[in-house]
Amino acid sequence: MATQDDNLAQANDRGALTYPIEQALREPGREWDRRMHRLLVLSSLREAPVLTRQWRARRPDCADAVLFEAYAGLSQHGYDGAAYNPKRVITLCRQAAELLPADPAPWVALLTRYRLIRASTTDVQGAWRAVKERDSWNREAHLQVLRYLSPRECGSLTMMLQFIDGVAIHAPRRSPVAALALHASLAQYLILQEAGGITAITAHRHWNQPQERALIDEALTWLQPGYLMHAARLADLNTLAYVLIKATRLHDALTVFHAIGPVITSWPWQEDGRPVETFRNWSHRARRATQQ
Repeated sequence: MATQDDNLAQANDRGALTYPIEQALREPGREWDRRMHRLLVLSSLREAPVLTRQWRARRPDCADAVLFEAYAGLSQHGYDGAAYNPKRVITLCRQAAELLPADPAPWVALLTRYRLIRASTTDVQGAWRAVKERDSWNREAHLQVLRYLSPRECGSLTMMLQFIDGVAIHAPRRSPVAALALHASLAQYLILQEAGGITAITAHRHWNQPQERALIDEALTWLQPGYLMHAARLADLNTLAYVLIKATRLHDALTVFHAIGPVITSWPWQEDGRPVETFRNWSHRARRATQQ
């Protein structure tokens, strides 16, 4: 009996499954924001390792195939640590960087790899500079640095806030990093929750601070038609909806849920359990709250 992998392999011999991926990555050209978003979404598929093996077998010198394999390897870190090969990933990143000298994506992958292994600041800064030279406001790279600098990983609250302040000064208002400060605020809240004891019990007060209320109010302007144009805008709206839930602003949350539609991201909903179930439960609760 043929296995699912056998069927995938047979289809890939004809290019039936990998060609749409090739086309999707090629179509944005040098629109790095769109290309980066597609790369992250496609490489997160559970079938990505199978697809990339077949793609590389069919076109071993294809630059996008090399890049896709690197990202598929990084995604496996989330699914199965045993399948994650950091040495292989860094080799692929270097190879892709040579084949695609103008593309920030190989350097974003390298930055991600360095964050996952808690590499030295020198290594992280090198990859970060390479990304910035190619795409100043790359959303994924900024999120990776934010996580690296957080108290959860290799930094501190002070370092994280200094990074956010620096980005806020220079970033265009409607750039792909528009939600970075909101991500940082949510990270602070989650750190408080993880602390346990009275700190965790009173963590909700974080959202009552004037600067946090102002940050959320500013984020609600994203709902203006055509305001957010970057490819991952729905992911940022998922973050905003989650924050509004935690801040007990259910009426505002319902408006964001309507804007999101059916596109549910794993993070941050996975912080509270199964993402789809959590999203749906809160959207229903927000709807009921507006009817009272």
